[in-house]
Amino acid sequence: MVNHTNDRFLESDVFPFYAAPFELPAGRYVAPHSHEFVEFVYIVEGSGVHTYKGIEHRLHTGDAFIIEPGMEHSYRVGEHEQLLVYNVLFHPSLIFHELEKLKEDASFFDFYYVVPFMRQSVKDQPSLWLSPVEQSVFKSLLDEIVREFTVKDHGYRSMIRSKLVECFVFLSRCNRKNNESVRLASPSEKQAMEQIARFIERHLEKQLKLAEVSRLCGMSVSTFKAKFKANTGRTFLEYRNEMRIMAAKRLLVQTELKMIAIAQEVGFEDVSLFNRTFRHWTGMSPSQYRKDQL
Repeated sequence: MVNHTNDRFLESDVFPFYAAPFELPAGRYVAPHSHEFVEFVYIVEGSGVHTYKGIEHRLHTGDAFIIEPGMEHSYRVGEHEQLLVYNVLFHPSLIFHELEKLKEDASFFDFYYVVPFMRQSVKDQPSLWLSPVEQSVFKSLLDEIVREFTVKDHGYRSMIRSKLVECFVFLSRCNRKNNESVRLASPSEKQAMEQIARFIERHLEKQLKLAEVSRLCGMSVSTFKAKFKANTGRTFLEYRNEMRIMAAKRLLVQTELKMIAIAQEVGFEDVSLFNRTFRHWTGMSPSQYRKDQL
């Protein structure tokens, strides 16, 4: 097994850091390896498999996780899959003092879950899944880090340290928000609604029917409708469409896909329906949104 060293990947001993997006195409296999540094991974889009401590984990758009120094792991992308990943590599010493100070604050207890290299042991792959709204915010933070590292303008090292800490604070807040939302209702009911909400967000392209989703929860359609709205503040259709439009907005800005391809990617078989729904949620057409954002 290959063990990647700091001097091969990181900028220097003084500034042990590296960041860049990279793509794993269909059929790609990254053999088991480890490294001396921390590897922070964010899945921008796509799917695949990550093997960590001998256990396979499915990867989806919005997954964020950390590989600790010395831990063996590998990646595998299926023949009909691909992965677009943001990779941030650094030695813990780069921001250790900043995170130690945050760790003393009880409000940032979640750093123990988001930043596992500050703990002595981790039983499983530490990871978070971000909602479409959170994905958009987090990708912007990573874009700024990559831009600073690429351009290397005056003070870029200080900016990167600051932005890296900001990333982990943001992830900590996302994790805390998820944990708090679970306590808003009875565990079984709330967990069922949370699982369904995540299922919807991960399968926007599927033509999910209310009756099918109700059966997943073991509820009647009327019971599911009432409980879903009580827990999310949206009807099933409103929630699904809102998540589809959030995903479409990202694709409009981050890709050059045609409207029909974007519509199909987020679950609209009819482009005219996609346009009407998009206008309902944003007040403008998809093409106008793309034009305004570019």
